[in-house]
Amino acid sequence: MERTIKKYNLDLFDHNKVAGYFEMPYLEPVDYIPKRLMGFNYAMSSKNDNVGIHFFLDDYQFERVWSRPQYYTDILQRFDCVFTPDFSLYTDMSMAQMIYNVYRSRLLGQYMQKQDLRVIPTVSWADRLSYQFCFDGLPKQATVAVSTVGVIKNKDSRKLWSEGFTEMLERLEPKRVLLYGDDIKYPFPATLEVIRYSSNMRERFNKLEDKRRGR
Repeated sequence: MERTIKKYNLDLFDHNKVAGYFEMPYLEPVDYIPKRLMGFNYAMSSKNDNVGIHFFLDDYQFERVWSRPQYYTDILQRFDCVFTPDFSLYTDMSMAQMIYNVYRSRLLGQYMQKQDLRVIPTVSWADRLSYQFCFDGLPKQATVAVSTVGVIKNKDSRKLWSEGFTEMLERLEPKRVLLYGDDIKYPFPATLEVIRYSSNMRERFNKLEDKRRGR
């Protein structure tokens, strides 16, 4: 029984701190702007703790956080802030898979907040069907993180992203959006504070280009 509890992190779930039909663990609002971001895949070896940790990566690179939440939360405590894990939502996933991935993101984020980490909610979505649950448990009028990684080059993906972002603005009314990735040419409202961060991939590419050109 104990092995089952640990496998599904049942001991982390609090029925009194959930929101929405699907009982998504809710997160407390945060008002914060990290100076720099670093992917979780570099966090274990990094000597720089004055950065925010993001999970805009392939899922296999951070599934271990779900498997050992206490171990990795202890490690992440030294960093400036942590985004909630961004488990993938794809339009070809079943509804059950998407709900489960949103649930896992919220539960880990809530657990990290209980351990006194500064946790910034990551918002992600798929198509309109995902709106039934993908915003549940997120604080209103707060700071949230969003990524454009993987959507820039595909017209349909850009359309889904823009539609979901508009829905997010209406439902959450965020005070601030931390935008990770390339510019998607979205008409952000003038009243919305948008803080942009280049993706690590783009930064590495720029450094290689500078080196090649002898800068």
